[in-house]
Amino acid sequence: MLARLKSLGPGMIMAATAIGTSHLVLSPVAGARFGYGLVWLVLAAHLFKYPAFEYGPRYALATGHSLIHGYGRVPGPKQWAVWAFLSTTVLQGFTILAGTLAITAAILHAVFGGLSLGTWTLIIGGVIVALLIFGRYAALEVISKGAMLLLVSISVLAFAVALPSPSEVAQMVVPQVPAGSGLLVAAILGIMPTGINVAIWHSLWALEHEKAWLADGSTRAQALAKGRFDLLVGYGVSALLAVIFVALGAELLAPRGLVPQGIDVALTLSEIYTEVLGSWMLPLFLFAAFLALFSTAYSVMDGFPRTFAMLLRELLPGQRWVAGQGTYWGFMMAILLVAIAANTLFPNPVTLVQWVGAVSLAVAPLLYGLNWYCVNRLIDDPALRPPPYLAIWGGAGVLLMLAAVIAVFWIRAS
Repeated sequence: MLARLKSLGPGMIMAATAIGTSHLVLSPVAGARFGYGLVWLVLAAHLFKYPAFEYGPRYALATGHSLIHGYGRVPGPKQWAVWAFLSTTVLQGFTILAGTLAITAAILHAVFGGLSLGTWTLIIGGVIVALLIFGRYAALEVISKGAMLLLVSISVLAFAVALPSPSEVAQMVVPQVPAGSGLLVAAILGIMPTGINVAIWHSLWALEHEKAWLADGSTRAQALAKGRFDLLVGYGVSALLAVIFVALGAELLAPRGLVPQGIDVALTLSEIYTEVLGSWMLPLFLFAAFLALFSTAYSVMDGFPRTFAMLLRELLPGQRWVAGQGTYWGFMMAILLVAIAANTLFPNPVTLVQWVGAVSLAVAPLLYGLNWYCVNRLIDDPALRPPPYLAIWGGAGVLLMLAAVIAVFWIRAS
């Protein structure tokens, strides 16, 4: 993803990641299994995680540095927060890529069949590596954005055909945790709308655009306002899409007893569109979903190794073995091999994605808390620090993530 930050803002990044495993898989599964019972959780995840993503560009524009630099200034043992972020980058790199490639591979399995999930994972990973080596992604990126827009459009159309009743709308805001939803709840909180690590990527993006934002004479406060507006737009799109996908699962899958699961997850998801729009939607949905998820897989395969290499250079300056491209490619090969192995040994994409979300939830309080500390304690200009309401909002988000981790893993252990 970092390779593409020059062409995307925080809002566009949020909108781009909206059509990924969290929205395309977790939301329909929630609707198919529990109706509208978890819509409130989807909205709560968006609400309480918002400050974490706002803090990224805020810190960058206020200090001229990324949050990685801020982590290095956190009190305590030298660079401990940067080392902690490196650890979460390794953990999430291994898990998130495996989950993203699993769903992408499941779509190819639905189209062509024959090969195993692990083999399709190998093929997709190999294509992405080739694109990264030869730099031939630009044309595909345009196609992928078009496919994402198409997927959003047909989802909104399907929702318009199968609108929920007033009583079902009222049910959406009633907090409840249905029996047997523990892992799904953890996954939604972990990667809905996306992982907290993306906030650090937002800070890196903001630095790429800092000069352009300030070139017209805008102050840093005005530049921050532009970035916040962009983020709010993308965030709103993400929340709306998440609710739509839950509703589609509840309206079109649950009544027929269909729950997306196993290697045939893509075919089950396609029922959302073929049920109300006709069988002609099957190839169109599979094509659009594949390109959207392939784009996400590309971003993950590039973003995590790039972040890993950047962190090593920050932590080990002067070390020749971290100065070149070896750490980037080495980490990429490592996470790809683990993804292939995971999808070979455990060919159940939906379960894998839920565990990936649980892992992201486990590290969320740490990253959220570090982001909160950086913007509230390390920004010198009081005018650029978060206003009191945003500081309280973010503090509540950290506590909620921590409480969710304790509750979910306590329930799983008992």
